Amino acid sequence: MTGLLLSFLLAGGGTAPRIMTLWDSPVTVGPGRIRTLDIALPVNTARIMCTYELIRGGSGVRVVLLKQEDAERWLRGEAHSVEASTSFARRGAFSHRPVEPDHYQLVLDNRMEGRGPSEVQLLVRTVETEEVSGPVRLVDRSKGRTLVFASMGLFLAACGLFAAGLRRGLQGRED
Repeated sequence: MTGLLLSFLLAGGGTAPRIMTLWDSPVTVGPGRIRTLDIALPVNTARIMCTYELIRGGSGVRVVLLKQEDAERWLRGEAHSVEASTSFARRGAFSHRPVEPDHYQLVLDNRMEGRGPSEVQLLVRTVETEEVSGPVRLVDRSKGRTLVFASMGLFLAACGLFAAGLRRGLQGRED
């Protein structure tokens, strides 16, 4: 899945992105515990890509990406914001482009499994591109309407031609 996302980034044109692997190794999380890993993201145009698969353990883990301050709030049981998250599963992935460079923490949550530790094969990469996406521009409504009606007209014309050909073919069979 990460390879597919990276190929889409490369196919988009422009300069090739710089890919840096932060983790590509097994990580053990104790039973009913969490494990935090630091991610320093000094570049504004970096995307964090994470995939994981449970190697050993029970019901699965959850991976959460938080700003460092939010991770500290979470650990204290206070309200916090989540940047990206997976559900509790045996495997999962996410791709997230933070709004601003900051210090982030990746939290592996094994609190659903109290019987034993979980070992997770974790792959975390940052992808830095020089292109910065600009503001979203809305298309003029009249151009949008024209495009929709032209597409519908083309579709109806194709349907009409198909129906006429089908009708001729069926009439030719009856003769």
